[in-house]
Amino acid sequence: MGFLHEAIAMSARHQRCRNTWQPHFEQCQSAIRRAVNACRTFRQVVILGAGSLNDIPLGFLSQTFEAVTLVDMVFLKPARRLAAEFDNVFLLEADVSGCLAEAQGGNALVKAPVLAGVEPEKVDCVVSLNLATQLPLIPVRWLMERFALPETKADTFGKDLIQAHLDYLDGFSGVKCLIADRDMREYDCSGHLTDQWDPAWGVRLPAYDQAWDWEVIPLGESSDNRAVCQRNRVGVSIW
Repeated sequence: MGFLHEAIAMSARHQRCRNTWQPHFEQCQSAIRRAVNACRTFRQVVILGAGSLNDIPLGFLSQTFEAVTLVDMVFLKPARRLAAEFDNVFLLEADVSGCLAEAQGGNALVKAPVLAGVEPEKVDCVVSLNLATQLPLIPVRWLMERFALPETKADTFGKDLIQAHLDYLDGFSGVKCLIADRDMREYDCSGHLTDQWDPAWGVRLPAYDQAWDWEVIPLGESSDNRAVCQRNRVGVSIW
């Protein structure tokens, strides 16, 4: 469905934009540390959307928890090598949305994910890491292109996926940490705002108490070669 291609493309962009992205990675790591500081017990931490691991304080988590479970659809070799340095860090390639098996066959159905080794009542900290607003993108595009899903139904499906993810987080008994895009803006080479949109598809995300701007697509990085840059407002909610 394109997850491997997306992971490789993001890795390549990170190599080109390393200096621009580093502050975002450091802010994510700081937010995760803050969530961990709110924990009372330290059996297991689960990171949903772990991806490249660049935005995770992995050594800190390994020292703090009995088990660290990192979940994503795809882990490339650099992430695998890094995780292998820690005996209590486990990679779980799985569908965090719970919808992909159905979507691949053309059905826009939302289901709760079933993640091996993840029992919400036994997890002391769960982190949704730059994931919530990304969940609809690939399955919605797949359904629209392959199965002609109407735009109105695609919009509803996207909203339902994000809301289901928030509900899934709420089902964990430990500390919850949501790191997610709250606003996306596009600027031209003169710094003028040219476009703005809601990455959460109109779904109301929890209020955030920490936020920063991430220049996710610097000038010259746009896929259609336009002279624009994209800045995402990233917010952190911990409860």
